[in-house]
This record gives sequence, structure tokens and C-alpha cells, in this order.
Amino acid sequence: MSGGTSEEKTTLPSFAERGIQQVIGMGGDVAGMGYVPYYGPDVAAFSPMQEAAFQGTDVMAGAFGMPTTGGQQYMPAPTQFEGGAMGYSSAPLFEQSVGLLGEARPGQAQYLESFSIDPITGQPGSRSPRKQPVALEMQQASKRGK
Repeated sequence: MSGGTSEEKTTLPSFAERGIQQVIGMGGDVAGMGYVPYYGPDVAAFSPMQEAAFQGTDVMAGAFGMPTTGGQQYMPAPTQFEGGAMGYSSAPLFEQSVGLLGEARPGQAQYLESFSIDPITGQPGSRSPRKQPVALEMQQASKRGK
């Protein structure tokens, strides 16, 4: 009896290969987008009723000789957003931090920015996935499964 070998391969159908290529392409596009900061309110401001409760607590504490805030505000003035919502946003602090990084470590800031699009122009950075194309090696049509 002679010994033989057999080989069995499983390949993806063409529609699945196209789908995979599209998903990988979209993943690269999303990766090149970069961080998108949130510019809305992160934390709600105190309501007028809460402010009144703080004042009442101060008055009551003062009546018994206990320490009070003396009417001092410890929070900055809240920002009024669209629709009248009052709150605080971390966006200005984020923008300030990005600016400080650019001033203190310009090379590192430029390197980080090179991986994503320019948020103003939409132009891809030099290291963005769009500038670093990868050829997808899929099965040849003649060897594709059914």
C-alpha cells in the first residue's frame, strides 16, 4: 500500500473578503481621526435652590458660632450652554493642556499630531493610516471557496 498525502484548504467567499477589506479600511480611517474632545457641559452647575441651601447653612452655622464660608465662592462662574443649561466644561482646560504641550515639547506634540487628521483642514497627518497604505493579500479568485 502506498501512502499518499492530502491537503484541505478553506478559503473565504469573495463577498466576505470584500467585507473584511472594507472593515479594515474603515478602521484605519477611524484610527486616523484622532481624539475628539467634548465641548459641552461635563458637570452641572448648582441650581438656585442649592445655592440658597448653602447660604442657609452658612447663616445657621454663623448663628451658633460655627465656621462659615463667609459668602465666598469656591467654584468659578458656570458657563451657560445652548438651551440655557448651566455647567462646567473640561474643554478649555484640555485646550490649554494641548497648547502647553506644544510649547514645552513641540517635537513630541508634532509627532502625536502626525498620526491623525488636522482638526481644522481635515488633511491627514504624515503617519496617519491613510498615508501608510497596507496591501491586503487575499486569496486569488481561482482558489477561492464557494
